[in-house]
Formats: sequence, C-alpha cells, structure tokens
Amino acid sequence: MKKSLIALATAVATLGLVAQASTANAFLLKDRSPNVQAGLSRYPVYATFGGTLGVDQNFNRLQLSAGAAVDRTIYQYSELTDGTSTSNDDRNYNQFGGLGRVSYDLIPGLKPFGELEGNARSHDLLVDRNGYQRNSSGGSARAGTTFELSRILTGEVSIGWTARTYEDSRLLPLQGLLTSASLVWVATPLTTAKFFATTSIDETTVPGVSGVLTHTYTAEVDHDFRRWLTGIGKFTWGTQQYQGDSRFDRFYSVSGDLIYKMNRTLWVKGTLRRDWLDSNIPGNSTASTVAMVGVRVQN
Repeated sequence: MKKSLIALATAVATLGLVAQASTANAFLLKDRSPNVQAGLSRYPVYATFGGTLGVDQNFNRLQLSAGAAVDRTIYQYSELTDGTSTSNDDRNYNQFGGLGRVSYDLIPGLKPFGELEGNARSHDLLVDRNGYQRNSSGGSARAGTTFELSRILTGEVSIGWTARTYEDSRLLPLQGLLTSASLVWVATPLTTAKFFATTSIDETTVPGVSGVLTHTYTAEVDHDFRRWLTGIGKFTWGTQQYQGDSRFDRFYSVSGDLIYKMNRTLWVKGTLRRDWLDSNIPGNSTASTVAMVGVRVQN
C-alpha cells in the first residue's frame, strides 16, 4: 500500500508586447463572441490563476484519488473609443471545486477510470450588467482510460456528461456531452506530436443565455531545433453553443510558436496566430491575426 500527498501550485508571469491586426486580443480567445461591449477601442485582458491540492491512495492495482481546487478569473476594465472605460467586475469570479477518481491497472499500459467532479462559481457582483444572477454550481461525470503503447504513444481518452445550474431562474440549466483526450506521440527524440480535446462550460453576459458549451480540439507538433530552441505548430478547431440562444459558432486557429530557453527559469516566447470565427448569425463572422512576444518565469 502506498500513499502520497500531491500539492501543485504553478505561477506563470507573462509580460509581453501585443500587436493586433484586427479586433482580436492575444489573451482573450473566448471573447470572439457577443460578450464584448460596443464601442471598444481594444479587447479587455483577462487572467485565470489558482491552485490544486490532492491525495492518492493505492490498494494493489486499485487507485483512489481526490482533490480540491480554487481558481480566480479577473478581467481588466474595457477601454472605449471615446476615451472612457467601463468595468468588467461583473465577469470576475472565484471557482471552488473538488473531484474524485477511481482507476484500476487492468493490464500493463491500460488503466480504466471513472471520475466525478463538482464546483461552484461565485461572482464578485450579485447581478451582471443586464440584471442576471450568474452564480452557479455544476459538475461532470466521465469514464475512460489512460494507456501507454510502448513509450512512443501515451495518453488518456474519456467521454461523459457535464451540467450546470444557475441561481437566476430565468437562466436554463446548461448540459451537454463531455469529450476529453490527451495523446502524445514521440515520433523522434526531437519531434513530438500531440492531440488534445476538451469540453468546458464558459461564462457569458448575453441576456437570457445561461452559458456557452465549448468543444475544443488541438493538433500540435513540437520540434527541438536545439536544446534551447523549440518550435511549435498548432491547429485548433471547435464549436461554441449558446444555451438559451440560437447562436452557434465554429472557430479555427493556426499558430506558430518559437521558444528560446535562456535558462531553466526564464523563457522567451514569440507567437504568430491567425484566427477565424464562423457564426450562424449574419455579420458576426470574423478573422484576425495576432502577434505576441512574452516572457515566462517558472520555478
């Protein structure tokens, strides 16, 4: 029997110069949407940070895991074209959650699991700019497996259901299919291919809309040109379904990153990205180009 306590706290500082070729922001991918106000001179920057604490308990091949997480999402003020600014405090919120997971070493390299997750979101303001109470609670249930087909191909795939209910009775419960995947193929010692699939229920301020059910898929190739120089190519696509509204968006993104590792703690990263949004609402489809240079500090 083995017992381990795992504490995870990650701090990432990003300082950068952002160049915008159209109405897009390098830090605000989710706001290619009707959440933004009219008359913006540029999109508001947002940040999410938090911590996770968990414990694992092994009983021979059976493993039980439990964890708790606290996350904070904040938005800066929106700057308008007339020189004034407006608050986004109604979009700021804290999320408190926990999860439990049961997994079993069926055969070497194959480990099926079942997982339950729940959380509550508490906004800084009781009502948003349109008079809706956005505090909510939700969770998900999923089943899947982790696998390791030699050391070349590893990953995790799962399927389940996610749901969320809101304090405001005018906002309908939001629910949908949950898909999740993380696959890593080590093609060569210098080249790695990855595939990710995620499902999330995102916040919105659109009147009458509970939230946005977002499915995101990413294909990525990483290559180390040198020990200190890495190139990354990504193609991302997905869908956004607005619960309580007929709007349905498809989004696509192609990007290239170049990372210069000055030392173990300080990395410089340059990004060039092209985004497309295809909406079923006339006049809401967009395209944008984003260039970004940033510094990452990690320990």
